[in-house]
Amino acid sequence: MKKKRITVQDIVPFAAFIIIFAFFEIASHGKMLSAMNLSNIVDQTVMTIVVGCGVLFVVAQGSIDLSVGVNVALSGVVATWAANLGGGIWLIPVALLVGLLVGIFNGIVVSRFKVPSFMLTIAMIIGVRGIVNYIQSFIGTQKIPEAMTVLSQPYIRYPALIIIIIIMAYVFEFTKAGKYSKAIGENETTAKFVGVPVMLMKIVAFAISGLMVGFGAIFTLTSVGGTSQQMGVFFEMKVAMAIFLGGVLVTGGTSAKLYKVILGSLSITIIVNGLALIGLSETQYSQTVEGLLLLLILFVTILASNRNSRLSKHTDEPAAAKIEPQ
Repeated sequence: MKKKRITVQDIVPFAAFIIIFAFFEIASHGKMLSAMNLSNIVDQTVMTIVVGCGVLFVVAQGSIDLSVGVNVALSGVVATWAANLGGGIWLIPVALLVGLLVGIFNGIVVSRFKVPSFMLTIAMIIGVRGIVNYIQSFIGTQKIPEAMTVLSQPYIRYPALIIIIIIMAYVFEFTKAGKYSKAIGENETTAKFVGVPVMLMKIVAFAISGLMVGFGAIFTLTSVGGTSQQMGVFFEMKVAMAIFLGGVLVTGGTSAKLYKVILGSLSITIIVNGLALIGLSETQYSQTVEGLLLLLILFVTILASNRNSRLSKHTDEPAAAKIEPQ
C-alpha cells in the first residue's frame, strides 16, 4: 500500500494561517484572542466557507465561478420576495432553488457550448446584477419575515455550518462528484479517456456551487435581516481569494482540499479583522495585504507543485525502465 506523503503544498496553508494569526495577536496586544473577537471572526467567515465549499468543486476542475456574488443577490432578493408574499418558510426552498438553477445554467453553458468559465461568469456578474436591480426597482429592499430571524441564532447557525462542512467534505472526498472533479482538473483528456462523464460532471460542479450559494444567501439574509442594494457586491472576489489563499492552485486537481477553503476563509477574515484592531481598517490596506499574501502563497505553492512533479517523475523513471517490452 502506497504511503501518502505530506508535501510543502499541504503545509503552506497551515503555516500561513498560523503566521497571520500570530502576527495580529502580537500587534493587537492580545485583542485577537478575546472571546468577542473570535466570535466576530467566525460570524464573518461563515458565508465565505459555505459558498467556498461549493465553488471548490468548480475550481478542482480547473474552472472558476465568479457569479457567486450576483447569485447570492438574486437568490436573496427572490427568496425574500417569495417569503413576504407566501410565508416565511418559502425563504429556504426558494433561495436554494434559485441558486441551484443559476449554477445549472452556468454548468450547461460551460460544458455544452465550451464557453470558458471565466468569461461566462464575468458576463453573469453584469447580466444578473442588472436583473437584481430591475427586481429591486419594483419591490425595493425588503426585510425577511420576523419568524425567520431565528435562523441567525448561534445554536442554529453554528451546528448548521458544521453539518454543511461535514457533508461537503464527504461528497468531495468520497463520492464521484469530488473524485471526478479532481481527475478533470489533473487532466481532462485522460479523465474522458478512462470514462469520466466530463460534461455531466461540469454541470454537477456548477450546480453544487449554485446550491451552496443558496445556503449562503440564507445565512446572509438571516444575519442582516433583509436585502440591500450592495448584497453580494465583490463577494465573488472574497471567495476566490479564500480558495487561492488557502493554497488551492488555479489548475485545481489534487491541490483542491476542503480544509484549504476553511483556512483561507479564516485567513482573509483575520487579515481584515486584525487590521481593524491595530487601527488600519481602511479598505486599501486590507486589499493590499491580501493581494501580496495571495501572490506569495501562490508562488510558494506553484514552486512546491513543480518540485513534487519533478520528484514524482524521477521516482517513476527507474520503475518504468524495469518494464521489458512484450
